Amino acid sequence: QKTVEEPKGPFIICIDTSGSMHGVPEAIAKALCIAILKVALRDERRCFLISFSTQIDTIELSNTAASLTRLLDFLGMSFYGGTDASPALATALAQLEKENYSRADVIMVSDFVMPQFPEKITRGIAKAKERGTKFHSLVVGQGYNQVDLNAFDSNWFYDPHSAGSTLRLVQELDKLH
Repeated sequence: QKTVEEPKGPFIICIDTSGSMHGVPEAIAKALCIAILKVALRDERRCFLISFSTQIDTIELSNTAASLTRLLDFLGMSFYGGTDASPALATALAQLEKENYSRADVIMVSDFVMPQFPEKITRGIAKAKERGTKFHSLVVGQGYNQVDLNAFDSNWFYDPHSAGSTLRLVQELDKLH
């Protein structure tokens, strides 16, 4: 008896664009965004980008022709400002309520040098997990806030000074459903 594999769900990518991500972390975040978009296009999966520092910007990447200019603007921008992930996560949680994104994986890319998530956000993440959403983090660097990482199903660590970090990250991304 064959089991029918459900189609893979969409991606919601939250990328920290604060000043502490400037330089190598910024390049890693942008490269990861392109890599996830490439997987989404290959597998015909929807993809939604939320960039954040103290404010958010969103780009629906599923229609690449319509979003290409905005994506290029994002890729060309420099990261600056403070960090508040709460609006980005609130937007991701709201996006999960939409039919097109109800089965999405949420991936947050940050150095996690930020205030704690408010209780409302951690409760929202827990409820989304109960409905099957997976939350992943990519921690770029080593100065992160450990408590917030407990909200994620998996935490990947990228150390720009470690030769094996890129290979490990690619292997982890390949496992995403």
